[in-house]
Amino acid sequence: MQSPVKDDKDEAVSLRVQTAVYGIGVFNSSLFQIGSVIIPLHAATMNPSPLMFGLVFAAAHILPLFFSIHAGALMDRLGARRVMLVCMIASALLPFFYPAATWIWALVFLQLFLGFAESMGWLGAQTMIGQFMHGKTLYAGRLSFIIRIAQLAAPPLAGATWDFFGPWAAFSLMGFGAAGGIFCALLLPRHASELAAGEITASGRKGFGRLMPRMSDYVTAFGLLASPAIALVVLLGSMMHMGNAVQGSFYVAWLNDMGIAGTAIGLLSPAAAIGAAIFSLLTAPLHRHVSGFWIVLLSLWVGVVLVCITPLLTTYFMLQVVMFLRHGMNGLAQPLVITLVLRGSGRNNQGKAVGLRGTANRIASIASPLAMGAIAEVAGLERAFYIVGIAVSLVMAAVAVYLWRNPGVARAGEE
Repeated sequence: MQSPVKDDKDEAVSLRVQTAVYGIGVFNSSLFQIGSVIIPLHAATMNPSPLMFGLVFAAAHILPLFFSIHAGALMDRLGARRVMLVCMIASALLPFFYPAATWIWALVFLQLFLGFAESMGWLGAQTMIGQFMHGKTLYAGRLSFIIRIAQLAAPPLAGATWDFFGPWAAFSLMGFGAAGGIFCALLLPRHASELAAGEITASGRKGFGRLMPRMSDYVTAFGLLASPAIALVVLLGSMMHMGNAVQGSFYVAWLNDMGIAGTAIGLLSPAAAIGAAIFSLLTAPLHRHVSGFWIVLLSLWVGVVLVCITPLLTTYFMLQVVMFLRHGMNGLAQPLVITLVLRGSGRNNQGKAVGLRGTANRIASIASPLAMGAIAEVAGLERAFYIVGIAVSLVMAAVAVYLWRNPGVARAGEE
């Protein structure tokens, strides 16, 4: 379990590049954080069944499921800057259509495209850690720390805006928050994308053909799973998104049923942001002494269990404490999930590797709310929390046994 690890000596990364990468992370995160409060509240006004409620949140992950690898390949070929510009423009415009969606299927349709834009923004921020910041755990930790600014401020503001000014104001806040990512994308250097564009022109693929999916990209991306280390970190990362999907859907519905108002739900997020920020800064020092895989495994396991014990939490104070600890565990794991994938994939496949991880995340994010909705239909919502927690624990226990018996895999990607 012990594996002393040190990042290579820091290479200079300009303040402009750091501002752009961290800024995209913050503004893209604000989109998710605001949406995690107001989209469930908006969906609840339509009185959907538990299964349809789950479908609203599963829909946000359908397009990323099929196109995350393609988007990652585009970042490898064209550079992250161009892809980020398109994604951030879409993220800024789409929220303004939500208040007009008063039919549950219209909400599902909007979730398809906003979910894709938001997902690509986050995948791009991770890819840029590799393209511009040498894949260092230090910079990934800083990204994980700084995006908590959005988590700290956005949900309480979103909840209060919803309570006092209504859906139009709340979704406008979401759109304007995402707009800052456009400016940050413009700050990114052009050189990587210009070189990539030259390579594509030389290969004879011009115009719209440059943007089309290529089977070879998918073959290369899925071929990365032949490495046990990459396969495991992709699996573990998907467990984090399973917990996030539960928190972003049925967790809010449970709190709403408890009589907790939107403002109070939003005020749980500062505890989450503080916990994630503090723990993310501990990742790099801890990683010098403990294998990254063990840090990721144990912290994510605890994080998922904490969200699945929600029905046992009977006071608002308990909800605050558990929110702090759960997101602290996610904050501890997140920088390592990013850097272990980047280091194991090779420089020319970083976007594809991040896209592959995004695909696995989407499978988990689609499956968990749908499965939880189906379980809730049969066994009730409270038991659904417990069943998901038990299922995730069984998977994590199996991974722990594998790592214990294969210490070489646990050390992979550490150098």
